[in-house]
Amino acid sequence: MNLASLIEPIVERLPEDRRKIMEALVAEFGPGDDQRLLLALVAAANKRERRLIRILLRDMEVQEEKDRVERENQ
Repeated sequence: MNLASLIEPIVERLPEDRRKIMEALVAEFGPGDDQRLLLALVAAANKRERRLIRILLRDMEVQEEKDRVERENQ
């Protein structure tokens, strides 16, 4: 699958301020197409969607920390 063909239409529809933020991250970190797609989707997300993403990330980090502590205690 050609991820670039999925990324470009999303980036083209981004508001200018969000596009500039995404471009700065891409320039700084040089992500691959899979990471660029994730960045584009997050940049295109509305406030409610971004909140859900933050909740997902927070819950994943909590679980990772629980797993780490459990491994250390074995």
